[in-house]
Amino acid sequence: MQGTAELPLLPECLPHLDGRTVVVGLSGGRDSVALLLALHNRGCRLLACHVHHGIRGAAADADAAFCKSLCARLGVPYEEHRVSVPQLAAESGESLETAARRARHAILAETASRCGGNTVALAHHADDQAETVLFRLARGSAGTRGMQPVRNDGTTTWVRPLLETPRAQITAWLENQGQDWREDATNAVPDAARNRIRLEVLPALSRALGRDVAPVLNRSARLQRETLEALDAALALLPLTDPQGRLFLPRVLEFPAPLRKAAVARHLRAAGVPDLAEEHVLAVDAILPPDAPSARVNLPGGFTACRKEKRLLIHAPHAAAHAVQA
Repeated sequence: MQGTAELPLLPECLPHLDGRTVVVGLSGGRDSVALLLALHNRGCRLLACHVHHGIRGAAADADAAFCKSLCARLGVPYEEHRVSVPQLAAESGESLETAARRARHAILAETASRCGGNTVALAHHADDQAETVLFRLARGSAGTRGMQPVRNDGTTTWVRPLLETPRAQITAWLENQGQDWREDATNAVPDAARNRIRLEVLPALSRALGRDVAPVLNRSARLQRETLEALDAALALLPLTDPQGRLFLPRVLEFPAPLRKAAVARHLRAAGVPDLAEEHVLAVDAILPPDAPSARVNLPGGFTACRKEKRLLIHAPHAAAHAVQA
């Protein structure tokens, strides 16, 4: 390879990359190829995982062949998984984009668990972060909170080492390395909402303000993440649970509403409730008072929350025997 300089990896990701097998989500596109190379150059123990979505025919087959060839050249173990995303989308009623993301993440998590490292590296970069911030702002779901560099969902640690690296820097680095990549033609079509944000909204906003807004949005995401991390650390210091780890309601009900919502949200995340939104937190908050008309609420992923004897119990799906009191 021609170049020697390395892409900068976020320091908070480094402890999760060294000394264990890291599963790299490898699509064959510019970003995942750069991530694979950067981690390989660092000497990380890697397993590349490519998910064929069954959508783009011969182009998708060529992507898989490219990934397999690249890994063979680097000496990186390679796995390829094939799913029919159109079938999954039809069964679930989700968009192709959402069904593909869910299938991909499930495969990556299973692969990471099987290889023993429980760590997945994703190639999201600074431009993706800006796109995510705008998308979430428009949806009203998470303010300016973007993706996290490191996130543990209870079973898998997801790391994004390139989250503060601009796409232009990634492109220049790959070109300097003499490394090519695959282009997904669908990324240039403004059909899905995220594509429109990337192709139309972000450039228009940059033109309107006379500056590149991606770094500004990334800074906003970082500042909100730091604020939320500080709030979470403060809540962790408060005596909110009983010896069994159940939320002790007399204490929580003394809080002002915003702090009570934060405590409830933290408890639900710790219990593993997926796809948590404000409406779910508010629904649980409504059953906390002893005189509330209901003491039970259904949550995403088949979880339920139940008020019992001044405690909040979170039950995992399918069986009370698997109750999660966290």
